[in-house]
Amino acid sequence: MRILFVHTGADMYGASRSLLRLSRGLVRDGHGVTCVLPYEGPLRAELAAAGVATLIDRGLPLFIRGDFRCPLRALRRAFGAARALAAAWRLLGRLRPDLAHTNTASVFPSYGLAARLRGIPHVAHIRESFADFGPLWRVFQWLLAVSADRIIAVSAAVAAQFAPSIRRKTVVIHNGLPADEFARVEPERVAAFRRRYGLADYRLVGLVGRIKMGRKGQDDFVRAAARLGAWHDRVRFLVIGSPFPGNEEHERELQRLIDSLNLRGIVLLTGDVAEIKAAISAMDVVAMASARPEPFGGVVLEAMALGRPVVGTATGGTVEQIEDGVTGFLVPPDDPQAMAAAVERLLENPGLAAQMGEAGRKRCSSLFGFDAFYGKIAGVYGSLLAGRSVYTRIHEGGK
Repeated sequence: MRILFVHTGADMYGASRSLLRLSRGLVRDGHGVTCVLPYEGPLRAELAAAGVATLIDRGLPLFIRGDFRCPLRALRRAFGAARALAAAWRLLGRLRPDLAHTNTASVFPSYGLAARLRGIPHVAHIRESFADFGPLWRVFQWLLAVSADRIIAVSAAVAAQFAPSIRRKTVVIHNGLPADEFARVEPERVAAFRRRYGLADYRLVGLVGRIKMGRKGQDDFVRAAARLGAWHDRVRFLVIGSPFPGNEEHERELQRLIDSLNLRGIVLLTGDVAEIKAAISAMDVVAMASARPEPFGGVVLEAMALGRPVVGTATGGTVEQIEDGVTGFLVPPDDPQAMAAAVERLLENPGLAAQMGEAGRKRCSSLFGFDAFYGKIAGVYGSLLAGRSVYTRIHEGGK
């Protein structure tokens, strides 16, 4: 089978890592995989190392969240996407994939529409929450539905965003993690991470993700850290990640908040970290502080797979990941006091933290394993290609 992925970025955040894992599995099983990216970045090298062909389409039409709140900007994006439809049509004609798979809804569905026009099955993978987008989401979801033969939602919370008639072509498939990728991280790698940031003598509480004030919750995380003043001589709070290109002001605003609360040196902004598994393994507590519904945070799963307890906000797909009181704690969004209390409970009780971390590891293995995820994706592909000559080749593992 020949499959064409279209992806919204070239970084190494959750959606990119999920795409990379799926691509590796497909290449391993003998399928031909090509991925279209909007710009250069570390994901391209990782895909190439996995045997995936990559193409850069700098005209790839992307929607950013602000577009949904400004009809004029959304209209301009739509016109740009219409121009991109011709380029997508030409590329699909040249590559002739058996199936197209757009990996996030942040890619305007030009490739999906072009695929449908060429008779190529198209899968739209929805990894975003649009609950607060109002009328423009009601329009955009129908455009997604028209462009896709099948919609994959990463959680029940994401699927629930769609109108009932669209849910009939929607399937929920939770992301899955390969067990061998999350085997115990060597102590030296963890120690090296601690040395790099001067953290050898501290307990650590960390949040990993795109820096987006008012949405990803870094501001609430910092305010929670401020409430834990009794721990400031023993604990460091890490914000790992960077803003999306063009959103650098969010990082500057976060640093201003840290300074205003006299937390410089207590809360550290590390930027992106290459050794993310070592970073997570070094943490005593992992926080997921998103103030808006998180579709199905990859960091939550990765922390669970690495045996770390997670304090997450009770919104979106996070409630499908964390078993409250068993693998971590769920707290209300926009509530730094509740987050601080849950984090402090785990800092005060290392035995409880270890118990929850181990329960999280087992939950991740049993419910969110890669083999189950991969099998469900293959089942979607097979159902769309049933009756075509490539259908048998999927299940035989050939091209």
